[in-house]
Amino acid sequence: MKKLNIAFVWHFHQPNYQENYSGDFLLPWVRLHASKDYLDMLKRIDNFKNIKLNFNFSPVLLTALQKYEKGLKDLHLKVFLKHKEELDEHDKIFILNNYFDLNYKNMALKRSYYTSLYNKRANAKELTTSMFSLDEYVDIMVNYTLCWIDEYFIKDYPDLKTLFEKEKNYTFEDRQRIYEIQSDIIKRILVEYKKYQNDGKIEVLTSPYYHPVLPLLIDFKGKEIKNLENLPDNYSNNTDAKLQVDLAIEKYQEIFDKKPKGMWLSEQCICPKTAELLSKEGFLWTVVDEGILSKSIKKEFMRDFEGNLENPYELMTNYITKGKHPLNIVFADSFFANLLNFGYGNYDSRVAANDLYEKIKTIQFKLQSSPKENHILTIALDGENCWETYQNDGSEFLDTIYSLIDEDDTLNTVLVGDFIQENKPAQLENLKSGSWINRNFDLWIGEPTKNVAWLYLDSVSKDIEIQYLEQLKELKKEEDKKKLQEKFDIARREILISQSSDFYWWYGKPNESKSDGIFDYLFRRHLMNAYEAMDLAIPNYLTMTLTNVANKPLRNPKSEITPSLCCDIDDNLQEWENAGSIFIPDGPTSNISSLIKNIYFGYDKEYLYFRFILNRNSVKMAYENIQNQIAIYFANENERFLSPIRFVSKNDNSIYPILMNQFSREVRFVFDSNKISRLFFNKSCPYGLWSQMISKDSKIAYKDIIELKIPFKDLGFENREFYFCIIDSTNELINEVYPQDVMIDIKAQ
Repeated sequence: MKKLNIAFVWHFHQPNYQENYSGDFLLPWVRLHASKDYLDMLKRIDNFKNIKLNFNFSPVLLTALQKYEKGLKDLHLKVFLKHKEELDEHDKIFILNNYFDLNYKNMALKRSYYTSLYNKRANAKELTTSMFSLDEYVDIMVNYTLCWIDEYFIKDYPDLKTLFEKEKNYTFEDRQRIYEIQSDIIKRILVEYKKYQNDGKIEVLTSPYYHPVLPLLIDFKGKEIKNLENLPDNYSNNTDAKLQVDLAIEKYQEIFDKKPKGMWLSEQCICPKTAELLSKEGFLWTVVDEGILSKSIKKEFMRDFEGNLENPYELMTNYITKGKHPLNIVFADSFFANLLNFGYGNYDSRVAANDLYEKIKTIQFKLQSSPKENHILTIALDGENCWETYQNDGSEFLDTIYSLIDEDDTLNTVLVGDFIQENKPAQLENLKSGSWINRNFDLWIGEPTKNVAWLYLDSVSKDIEIQYLEQLKELKKEEDKKKLQEKFDIARREILISQSSDFYWWYGKPNESKSDGIFDYLFRRHLMNAYEAMDLAIPNYLTMTLTNVANKPLRNPKSEITPSLCCDIDDNLQEWENAGSIFIPDGPTSNISSLIKNIYFGYDKEYLYFRFILNRNSVKMAYENIQNQIAIYFANENERFLSPIRFVSKNDNSIYPILMNQFSREVRFVFDSNKISRLFFNKSCPYGLWSQMISKDSKIAYKDIIELKIPFKDLGFENREFYFCIIDSTNELINEVYPQDVMIDIKAQ
């Protein structure tokens, strides 16, 4: 059988979490992912004879790792290392707000005592700092931190096994030892990556330094921005775009003693000018999503029901751009990236790995008749965040898929830099612009709040440069000019930080996180730093927040509503303005596994209303013959009969405490990408069974979204006091539960 080459490209990126160059990190994600993902992702290939991998580190992440090596800390860590007697009221609030921020079923549930503390916090009707003892606050912090250390490291640090097994009554010395282990892991990361690259086992890529969206930084022209309101006119910053690339090369050479061959463009955003810039700077290749190839060759890649490509030839080919400054491009199979990122974590890891292997073999079989000798399947995705949804941090999945490939003589994992130098590329005549999401830049620009952020960036950049040139005119001495240049360079660095894609990702719609307020503050803080570096007054507009932060993922209704059920996403939003809402914790539209993006609910005197914002990027919405199903379960304190949820969990890791409740009413409906059923009503009856009932006055509407109108009398809640939860029950399975932690309790006055 003709061999198939496979390029795994694992992307590591964390943004700049410092409010100034030498200050503490405001968020802990570099440290936590360092002890959970970066090193063990590399070291596990020691078990396989032939596996070669490609890794990308954004330079801002490399710099953060170096700063941790030198002893810099994050706010979480500073609280973690306090003696318990030193924990004040602010520290306790900080712990309650931050030390439960992890995947519940795959991380918290593994630690039974921590789970009990988690549930105690989640189920509290009123959250107070007195609900936990000092020892419990310590145990919360330690268990949380241990959840973020991969068990792979037990073999390197034997006492880690004891710390894992202890679960409670942790001492200050235990916390110090955990910090020492994390610090040692961090110190090993860059040393090991350099060694493995020198040994030819891996290739390490880089990214533009502070992770900007280069095509938007270069210019807005031809980018199909859907809303130009508030955007600066004729934005163009080729100088900063080149500087972001030059600084990345400089950081890479500092660590790896050589120039990088490949660059992972931030958010896989590309345009012809970006490709030309990379080529001029000496890069040989980049990786881009298959959607850009589809746009460029004007051909959609058709797949069957299981996602297998009908004809994989063009996607499995390496390309080179046309022109004076050509760049090699490999195109990532987005279906595989989505499966690994958002799908496989919901299944048994070994089953998922075998499924991936079979899909790879299907591609290989279809390529047997190809006139081309060597094809490349590129599987490129985030290499850190997805593993939280897998059993044991993805260990079984990765070991299984690597083993299957390693033992198959007809499959070959490759370093992309080597492959493109050894195999003649196809000519890409007309490279189109876009990103890895929806083939456009909508997640970073074109939305009102995002556009204002770009306006701020442009205004500050121009203002700082004007002020620099005016001050320079007044100076005569070279020494004074040198000092001014130093100030200007610092201000420029702060502006470069503000160009990070992460800020524009989280601003506005559709993406939300509990850290939105921190990202907003950091963006404005760095722009303010630019003024301070130049000894200039800070404009008032930078002191005001650009976003409204939702402190909780659940918001109860503010007042009664009576929406018209028009089902347009943008129309009549005022009708739902006072509704309650459930924000889906997995966040952005990039989440391919979640069927629902957001849920709103409200009521008037007679009816209960629901509004479901669907995730149109979900694989479940891609096919007409998939019968998606949503079920809502209700109960109150006065019910005579209660029955359990009728659906089954996919595996042991899908069992949430909320599912142990019993209910008196079930309302469900099924739908696909175009059609929807009526509402089906069931009520509980003796012996935990369910019986069907009729609701004449209920209504369901479906267009862009789904909206429901349910009479209180049919639910038996005329007093409007009840609790409920919502389940994605597609295929009669419990796929997702909303919310995950505590029932939604309604007591309408």
